Amino acid sequence: MSSGKVTSTIFTEGGRLDPGTERAVHSVYRSRGSAAGRFLAPLFLLCCLVVALCGPVSAADGDYAPLWDKGANDVVSSVAVTRDGSAVVAGSGSTVYLLDREGNVLWKTAVGSRVNGVGISPEGSRIGVAADKLYLFDRDGNLLWAEKTTYVYLGVALSSNGTYVAAACDNGAIFIFDRNKKVLWDYDMGTDSYGIAISENGRKIAVGCDNQGVYYLNSREGESWSYGTGKRVKSIALTRDGRFVAAGSLDRCVYLSTGEGEHLWKYPTEGAVLSTALTDEAREVLAASGMTVYILDRAGAELQKITLDGRVESIAVTPDGSFLVVGGGDGDRSIHLFTRDAALMKEKNSTEALVNGTEVPDQRAGNVTVPPTPADDNANTALGASARTQDEEVSITSQVLGWVENIVSLLFRPQEDFLA
Repeated sequence: MSSGKVTSTIFTEGGRLDPGTERAVHSVYRSRGSAAGRFLAPLFLLCCLVVALCGPVSAADGDYAPLWDKGANDVVSSVAVTRDGSAVVAGSGSTVYLLDREGNVLWKTAVGSRVNGVGISPEGSRIGVAADKLYLFDRDGNLLWAEKTTYVYLGVALSSNGTYVAAACDNGAIFIFDRNKKVLWDYDMGTDSYGIAISENGRKIAVGCDNQGVYYLNSREGESWSYGTGKRVKSIALTRDGRFVAAGSLDRCVYLSTGEGEHLWKYPTEGAVLSTALTDEAREVLAASGMTVYILDRAGAELQKITLDGRVESIAVTPDGSFLVVGGGDGDRSIHLFTRDAALMKEKNSTEALVNGTEVPDQRAGNVTVPPTPADDNANTALGASARTQDEEVSITSQVLGWVENIVSLLFRPQEDFLA
């Protein structure tokens, strides 16, 4: 195995800078950043206030609304979704579920221990499960192979068509398998790896580790860059082209970086960040923290919050942002599907109106609260999903205050001591 370690470096075309130069550059960057911030912050804030004052903005435009939820018998520790949202895979306890877009359970199966991570290839032909073994299933639930070792698998991610299966282990190693179980490459991180993500072509890999590190690797080559967050990194997300990386840390922050190693921002949340997700071009950065899913734009400004009645354990999103999957922990223990597809929401509301004989209110809102669903493996709760919504129009004063809070958070708190 190769050996890896956490580093916090600045890269140039020629490679890494020596430590002394690195410290000097960091100092210059911070100095220039502070001066620029003092000049630009008031201007940026003024611009945002002008935008906010130009007229009320509908909180419902483009927001996620609940489509269905499915009760599980345990904490939903991991979820994944296909590129088009046609299939959702979830791990709950020692059970793996595959559901369709309507919330029907296509199949479920038990593995030998608690499921630590699940993954699905973008088109949905292969499903990976990280547990006591590394399992690979096909779309119909047939077990293709299982890799047993003396260590536990903590995370799994798949490239297109399941050509490459990336797995993170509690012995400090990550592995790349082909679809026939052949080990193509391994790398020793020197620490437990809790989250792993892979680009669609399998060439880029991002890893979050117990030693507080975020790593960006080139397949079969090794580490490109890394940085420290100050606490364990529980989750990692990668755009399908590998150009952006989001990391969630127990330091209560979500981080966004480019594939070239440029740190863009960190955003403080109310609790430890247990899961992250990204849409194409990082147009949206999603983070699960406490009972809340934060939806941020690429600049780090808050777009929406979704709140469960229990802890949010896991999230996954389609590349175009049409579908969002949320796995609930204690107090919820459900698999939730949210959508922005207006046609699907209209169809759902119409169906509910026919079933209930009443009008169904529009469920789109900037902040959505979703109650828990009782666990029932035999009942499809697609028509029983409900959400307490907030349809009141936001006043101009509230919008201005919200803009101020978001801008202050983006300009100051996310930038403090970013580099380790």
